[in-house]
Amino acid sequence: MTQFRTATITDASSPVALATAARLARRGDLVLMGSRDVDVCERFAMRLRAAGAAAFAAHLDLADSASIDRFVESAHYLIGDADVLVTGAGVANGCWFGAQHLAAQLIPPMIQAGRGDVVLISPELLGATPQTADREFERWLSGLEAEFVGTGVRASIVRSAGGDGPVVPGDVGRIVAAMTGSPERMRLRVVEVCPPARSPLGRFTYMS
Repeated sequence: MTQFRTATITDASSPVALATAARLARRGDLVLMGSRDVDVCERFAMRLRAAGAAAFAAHLDLADSASIDRFVESAHYLIGDADVLVTGAGVANGCWFGAQHLAAQLIPPMIQAGRGDVVLISPELLGATPQTADREFERWLSGLEAEFVGTGVRASIVRSAGGDGPVVPGDVGRIVAAMTGSPERMRLRVVEVCPPARSPLGRFTYMS
């Protein structure tokens, strides 16, 4: 059985982040969603709570250091120390340094606890394609790996492998759940999602 964990998700109003929040909350994790569009996240959290899951939302603007600090305070109150951080790294909206500022506050308790997961979601999965994103992600992953040596904390990336069709948000949520729920002796470092060749008909349902 998967152990109960606390998870913080940034860029949380995106379809991929919502799907990930739903997947983690449904398996029993305590989830906090952070986004500029907090109303979307709060409505989604209410749906999850109505279904018996534990999920909350708080305002988070990665371009504003004061907002980041307030979010961290909210996180401590709502879920305690995070065992899992799922983040778009701020690349999708140009808030790279803000994302690192947030991570710098959430990661030390993981290191102190001797376990934790940091999952970086590539910006194309969040609806943006900055030209330098891949290089920035690889640099940050390498830096985290160096920081995490011998600590029990894992760092991973989920990204698109390209293709003609869109990536289904729920598929990314399943991958993140597998990464963060895998045995501590192993790590899925980089997972590339291969979309279907053709776009599926109909709308994606994040809670399916």
